[in-house]
Amino acid sequence: MKLPGVLTSSGNNIFANVYAVKKDNSNEWEAHGDIAKFEYEEGYEYLIRISKTSYLDYSMGDPAWTEYELLEVISKEHKDSENLPPHFIPNWYFEKHCSYINPEFAYAIDADKKEDIENDIKTDATYKFGGLRYYITFSNVNKWFLLNNDMHTVGQGILIRKSKDQAEFPDTYKLLPPESKIAGYGELVFVNGDDTENPIMQYDIFISAKSRMYQTMGVWLYKDLTAYYQSKYPEANVKAVAIRYTTKIGS
Repeated sequence: MKLPGVLTSSGNNIFANVYAVKKDNSNEWEAHGDIAKFEYEEGYEYLIRISKTSYLDYSMGDPAWTEYELLEVISKEHKDSENLPPHFIPNWYFEKHCSYINPEFAYAIDADKKEDIENDIKTDATYKFGGLRYYITFSNVNKWFLLNNDMHTVGQGILIRKSKDQAEFPDTYKLLPPESKIAGYGELVFVNGDDTENPIMQYDIFISAKSRMYQTMGVWLYKDLTAYYQSKYPEANVKAVAIRYTTKIGS
């Protein structure tokens, strides 16, 4: 299989989809980068022989980089590989290079009787993701990961980015404006596998002018909860409810 992972090449850490491999007689799965001339077909487990060529550049270290090329396909078997890890991303990469949705959210309520709504938002654990942490990355592979306090993966999936015009956003968000200059707008959809019809969650986003290519330190995530609370508290005369998250790198 190919799984999200981190490879180090020429001193750079590269986030990509990598092969899960066992080398020689090892029983441990590890990450492996591209293999030239290897025509990989998903759903099959291969036994292959490859060549390894390292190139020396004294200014970059020894070796500067390594290339792999297919020599022979010994076997190809249709099967699901066993005991695969969820990914090949080390904890330090999550903590230093991936951002997570900060559960310390902000909210705004416009209603005649907002005490019940405010209490609901503050006490419902789902608004803080049940104490777990959603990490997101846009580097080569658009993915989300749900991790517990021990950095063990509880869930993962694909992150779909969509462009939006500000005019498509509800007026509700005006009660809770972003706290920086905005350069763009969009939507983030969290899905499991290819199940785009049933997203785990989705948010409208404001992109900070300081961010580049959706770097997540510059993303504000919004959800309009007006209709939900109008239905839940019909006597409260709910006019608008919105919730806002930021993203953060590090602890």
